[in-house]
Amino acid sequence: MANIQKVGAAVVGILLGGTAIAGALVGQNTNANSLEPKAVTALQNAGISGVDVSFKGREAYLTGQGMTDAQLQQAKQVVESVYGVRWARITGNNTSAVPVTPAPTSLPPTPTAPPTTTTAPTTAPAVQPAVNIATGANGVTLSGTVATQAEADALAAQAERVFGSPVINQLKVDPSVDDPAWVNGMITALQGSPAITGGSLTAGGTGVSIGGVVAKDADAAALQASLAAFQAGAGGVPVTNTVTVAAPSSSSLTPDQIAQINATVVNFANGTYSLSDTAMKNLDTVIPLLANSTAKVEIDGYVSTPHPAGREVTDSTRRAQAVADYLVAHGIDASRLTVVGRGTDNPVASNDTAEGQAANRRATLTVS
Repeated sequence: MANIQKVGAAVVGILLGGTAIAGALVGQNTNANSLEPKAVTALQNAGISGVDVSFKGREAYLTGQGMTDAQLQQAKQVVESVYGVRWARITGNNTSAVPVTPAPTSLPPTPTAPPTTTTAPTTAPAVQPAVNIATGANGVTLSGTVATQAEADALAAQAERVFGSPVINQLKVDPSVDDPAWVNGMITALQGSPAITGGSLTAGGTGVSIGGVVAKDADAAALQASLAAFQAGAGGVPVTNTVTVAAPSSSSLTPDQIAQINATVVNFANGTYSLSDTAMKNLDTVIPLLANSTAKVEIDGYVSTPHPAGREVTDSTRRAQAVADYLVAHGIDASRLTVVGRGTDNPVASNDTAEGQAANRRATLTVS
């Protein structure tokens, strides 16, 4: 049961689920000078007065002379809801201000016997992490609570890559949250997940659930494989996958025209990521076909080896994006184009020769 609870949050990993980055992240470098006035304003808007707020970095410290514990807890929740605040703590003397009526002077106070029983101390259970991703009219909302800033940053980046942008990042970081290994397992699963349209993901104590639409059958298979690997590594945590494959896009292209587009290859010189004159001429032959149809196209970029370590996917994505930018500049709707960096995958020739490397430095088009 413990494993099941732990795995729930991590799948936000899954699906959600690369390595790109953008959007507003929970871990922004917010200093005390900017957070303190925001916290004071939030307390005023909530109708709470009498609370003093101070900051050390992104951690808030609250004092409230004469306030009840319930009032201070309410103030703590308000401050922790301010974007950029890591957590808030109640400090100082916060005794209640309710006056005590003295006993009549004619009657001596009644002595109070010391308590005869004691209550055994209890340990509060660790808070379990939780991750939620939802797609709406204003973009993708990422919410929940995780233990570390590194996990929050990685989840935000993967949510944007897999579920689209802009991402409204409402993730909270709480060091008191349990930090099971499945959280990072979910992040890893998301890195290998295909893009999901209109997606949603929930991960918590009872398991993981993911939904949405992928572009093709191969994407659905890749997603299922990632989920299966995650489930196995998480000790069999329940995973519900309701992701479906999009219906074929309408297109006036004939089979021969589709074959012509799919055969288009754009090559790049070593170390370059912009289109040559030859590459642009190759694309010019298929632009009229695309312009007269509604077909969607996946553009895959590749690099040859050897290549600087850690840059394979980034640089191959740059090549695919160069092709997409050229097509958009010539009237093709960007929403019809999907850019994918494949790194060194699927070489068409041996990288042991200069000729083979030149053939592998390429971008391809595939009608989906």
